[in-house]
Amino acid sequence: MKHVRVLGILAGAALMLFAASPVCGQDEDYDPEKRLAELGIELPTPPSPVANYVNGVQTGNLIFLAGKGPKRPDGTEIHGKLGADLTIEEGYEAARITAINQLSVLKAMLGDLSRVVRVVKVLGMVNSDPDFVDQPAVINGFSDLIVEVFGDRGRHARAAVGMTSLPRGQAVEIELVVEVAHEAEVRSPTGGMPLEMTYFGTAGWRISDGRVVVLVDPYLSRLKYGGGGHPEDDRPAFARTDLAWSDTALIDSHITEADFILCTHGHFDHLGDVPYIARKTGAKVIGHETAIAILRAYGIPDDQLYTVKGGEDYQFDDFSVRVMPGLHSALGEKHYYDSRRYDDRTDLEAPLRIEQFIEGGSLNFLARFDRHTVLAMGSMNFIEREFEGLEPDILLAGINGSRLGLYDYDRRLLTATGFPPVVIPTHWDNFRFPYGSSQQANIERNLLPFIETARTISPGSTVITPVHLEPIRIR
Repeated sequence: MKHVRVLGILAGAALMLFAASPVCGQDEDYDPEKRLAELGIELPTPPSPVANYVNGVQTGNLIFLAGKGPKRPDGTEIHGKLGADLTIEEGYEAARITAINQLSVLKAMLGDLSRVVRVVKVLGMVNSDPDFVDQPAVINGFSDLIVEVFGDRGRHARAAVGMTSLPRGQAVEIELVVEVAHEAEVRSPTGGMPLEMTYFGTAGWRISDGRVVVLVDPYLSRLKYGGGGHPEDDRPAFARTDLAWSDTALIDSHITEADFILCTHGHFDHLGDVPYIARKTGAKVIGHETAIAILRAYGIPDDQLYTVKGGEDYQFDDFSVRVMPGLHSALGEKHYYDSRRYDDRTDLEAPLRIEQFIEGGSLNFLARFDRHTVLAMGSMNFIEREFEGLEPDILLAGINGSRLGLYDYDRRLLTATGFPPVVIPTHWDNFRFPYGSSQQANIERNLLPFIETARTISPGSTVITPVHLEPIRIR
């Protein structure tokens, strides 16, 4: 599968990110990021919110971006009133800088700007002297750049209004609403049945080639447990000593079938929902002895369970999987180590407490589908020699913050896996936040630095930022 070529947010030829929609179908050359490069524009790190709000909120297929101002890359801002302190030309430039800042927020949220289907609405607020009436000419600085980048998709409804003052005396503040595709597609001219991948959060995935449905660490309940929950999350809080609970209604709304479940380790944010999903779907479950012992305690029959330790390479109908021994993330400033294990002699009684979902060792999986191989990681650590020579088409790369405590992690991972054509970050989010909550802090802390590093280490790879519960299709 190594023949796949890539064109995307970091890459070179034939595959490209594609938003499946009637608008997108009108322009096969649609590539906003290429257009930015042609304009000589490099997007900065997204500005952080300055109060109790987030940079953007997605609801359905619309993204509403909070107001941003003309902050330059060096941190300074353009201040002053139009008609008194600033000319129209200076205001136009302030609006253009604001457009660049909003594009940086949008890219951080989407991973690739080609997922924008349409720019819907712009609200431009201009810090104005009472006699100034040319606000539209100022906000044209924003609108013109948006149309330059997105073409016809960038033509938008707009309001340009005067304000007696704006925060910190900035010249303009501009809000943006865009429509985005529900499905991001990576495609090549070779055609064939696409591989559809949906991110559940943490290390959880649904992967299907139309013949077989494989789940990896499917954890959807996202309980607020152990601290670190979202401040606006009013769901019940759980302690680690509480009985484990699965949000079965939420699971039912997103998982209807599965043929296989691959379990990388036994922690609750990986295995916690598997007992319910395995019982519901009848899927074959592949995991180590501890995970299998937990599933037996929940009454999953033996004919569904496959105990592995790493080194196995199993062929099934329409699917094969190689199991590699792994290492867990270096938690607790590298002090984490848990040697506990369960086996068929361990006395476990379901339902277990959350704290009884122990690691039990860690695994990684090379899942082989009809046209693609996917290397799935369940944590931010690995044994280098186990990955060498695998050369997957798609790497689900664990990239949460604990990887920064490991020597040259990003380079070693991308090199050992043969610089995969497609790299999709996994386990980067806060799994205690319910779906729909902003993950902006994790995007800025985990995703953006990894993308920048990957741009240098593996320029031939496309890095796709997954969005919770939104399918990605790869041909």
